[in-house]
Amino acid sequence: MSNDQKLVLKDVPSWSEVEKIIGTMIRRHKQGSVSLRDLCIEGLLATTGIRTSELLALRKEDFDFKQDLVTVRQLKKKGEFRRQTVMSEDLKPYLEEYLEGVRDGEQAFSLSRRQVLNITHRYTAEIIGRPIRNHAFRHAYAIRILEKTRDIELCRRLIGHSELETVKIYLDFAIGDRAKEVGDAIRIKRQVMKGD
Repeated sequence: MSNDQKLVLKDVPSWSEVEKIIGTMIRRHKQGSVSLRDLCIEGLLATTGIRTSELLALRKEDFDFKQDLVTVRQLKKKGEFRRQTVMSEDLKPYLEEYLEGVRDGEQAFSLSRRQVLNITHRYTAEIIGRPIRNHAFRHAYAIRILEKTRDIELCRRLIGHSELETVKIYLDFAIGDRAKEVGDAIRIKRQVMKGD
């Protein structure tokens, strides 16, 4: 891994921090101090691995609540590419409620990239004590998918990278999850060491 890649992944929140951010926002929303829009924005960034530009391109019809899928539009050099990602069950009721106020064909979130970043900075600084970038949620998501599924191809498809090599940068971060497993696998049994 190059130094540039290490710098890009320098301030990735742990999954427990992601859970704390979204859990706190859900609780505060129920108390009336976090808007439904802000909860949905942060929740989608954290639980789908989408880029800010992809978030802002989402339309009401991109949400399939029967299959719990979100269709993501990704602009590529050769045109638009679509992929699907899984909708968080924890976020689903809030998305359904929020999208009731959005007309068919309209953008789900009519904001600028800067406004989305300001929202992320505000809540992450308040909840975990430091502002993180929107893209840091994408990295945390990819690492979490690799830790839990151990499927690099699935991760590649979910986050929309065309090259498997690009996704491999997350492996070094996910390997920590398997260190104990590997250590157990290579451990020499004590009874073997005691006898000849």
